[in-house]
Amino acid sequence: MLNPRRGRLEDGTGAERVLRAKSFRVLELLLARRGELVAKDDLLRNAWPDVIVSDDSLAQCISDIRRALGPRGAPLLRTVPRRGYVLEDEEEAPAKALPRRKVRQGMVVAAAIVMAGLGWLWLPAEPVAPPETLGQAMTASALLDGRDWQRRESNEQARTLLEAAVEDDPGNAAAWADLGLTYWLEVRHLAWGGGRREMARAIEMVERAVALGGAASAHRLLAEMRLLSPFPEMRSPVDALANARAAVTIDPAEADNLAVLAHVLALTGHGAEAVRLIERALRLDPSPPDWYRHVAGLSYLVVQEPARAAEAFGALHGAGTFTGMRWWPGWLLASSFAQAGRTDEAAAIIRAAEGRRPERSIAAVAQSLDGWTDRDSLERFLDGLRQAGLPG
Repeated sequence: MLNPRRGRLEDGTGAERVLRAKSFRVLELLLARRGELVAKDDLLRNAWPDVIVSDDSLAQCISDIRRALGPRGAPLLRTVPRRGYVLEDEEEAPAKALPRRKVRQGMVVAAAIVMAGLGWLWLPAEPVAPPETLGQAMTASALLDGRDWQRRESNEQARTLLEAAVEDDPGNAAAWADLGLTYWLEVRHLAWGGGRREMARAIEMVERAVALGGAASAHRLLAEMRLLSPFPEMRSPVDALANARAAVTIDPAEADNLAVLAHVLALTGHGAEAVRLIERALRLDPSPPDWYRHVAGLSYLVVQEPARAAEAFGALHGAGTFTGMRWWPGWLLASSFAQAGRTDEAAAIIRAAEGRRPERSIAAVAQSLDGWTDRDSLERFLDGLRQAGLPG
């Protein structure tokens, strides 16, 4: 059910099916003309009234909608090649979808809801089995979205499903990108032990997704990997910047795309543009993930605003400051404090790192900061750590 009063898609129990804001808007437009062909141009014009975007942005929204509708509702959203999309009425759906009696029962309930003025979308009462590949890819994507960062089981299960999906459908760009993500996570999480082999496979698979016409998310992921690979021979700031800009070109209204581009720009010395983009991303997402604040703090540090950087990193400081992934906000927070004149607080963070991080010197920290290619801002950051008392 599409519940416009609460601004969300719900299943039969009232639980939310997550949709991005643009995907929700596209579904609203399709529902308003249910049973009719809605041209791509109409959807682009009404969903992105003030922004010029490509068809890829719309295709990503359609994919999001089908995933959210699940096996019961996805077959109702039909693609008309080169023209647009149709959200079919249940009784106009393919005959195999539901027994006619069940369809008519669903339509009676849907009509009652519409007459009540709620404007909700009623989904079929019986499940419709999707193609095997679609089911594997959707299940894997759900596992990746809801993964527990302390465990590898979900990642490994997702990989198994995705390997089967790309074997069945080698042209599935989204499945290739997700498969590459499973290998990238092996590398990003130190405790998982991924090395050069996993890094090479991650890049190869996401590059294949991009070559197959992958959505903005594939370009975004490739930018992240080319920027932050712990193996210098696999890093390429030029490629990272090109892919991050491609992601924003495809979908400029997606906050994740803006945040990744800001990250690339900050680490390559384009601090002013990075600040502008990450602040825009934060406006678009009122409940941003922690890594947005990380990028914001880094961007402020690059443009020599350490007080603002300390404020951004401060929200991340705590038990996880020196654990987890290869980027540690603790070092950045300490340098921000030192550069802002709060040396005692900076020194306390350095002391807290003792026994929790393998780095014991400025050189060791510098080596661990994958992807920071702008020498001027990197040296200012390291000098802050010297002021805080880190040897070297």
